Amino acid sequence: MTSLSNADKKEPTTAFLTTDSDSDVDEEEMKKWLSTTYERGSKKPMKEPLTAPWGLPISDTDVEKLKVGFKSRSMDDRWDMLIEDPDENGNISLHILRSWLQEECYILHIVPKPHNDDEGNANIQSITWEGNKAGLQYDAEQAKKEAVILSRGGLHCGLETLPHYPSSMFWDTSAYKKLDAE
Repeated sequence: MTSLSNADKKEPTTAFLTTDSDSDVDEEEMKKWLSTTYERGSKKPMKEPLTAPWGLPISDTDVEKLKVGFKSRSMDDRWDMLIEDPDENGNISLHILRSWLQEECYILHIVPKPHNDDEGNANIQSITWEGNKAGLQYDAEQAKKEAVILSRGGLHCGLETLPHYPSSMFWDTSAYKKLDAE
């Protein structure tokens, strides 16, 4: 069995798929479907959102990668990372969703680098995560680790100020507690 090196792997295509003349999908619909822009109200919202402060400084390179986002192109891609347009202060939010279900799992709230500060950094000000994941709940530290693992894997962010988290920390069962049945 042969394995491919990183140099041999093909980058995903960003070209628009073509449709035949009998298709009901027009080019605008296809562009919208492939877009990494988050549209409020277009996805299933979190049932029980929890938010915690973070204050994680991030590099300019990572900010640019987060702004690009990621839209799944096949069933093998399990996550969408969609970016919401900046608010009046330039703050942006990265919405991390399960691609098949279009359910929000995490939102990273990002504050840009101050315009007058060459030494300052942008930072992830806070994180919002689903507080009821199929009857289970986890704390802010676990939510942060999972969002970091996804951001590093899907968007190739460095997030250099944080340690490496092995994939075994993702959905670490010891970090989850069962919610009381009502």
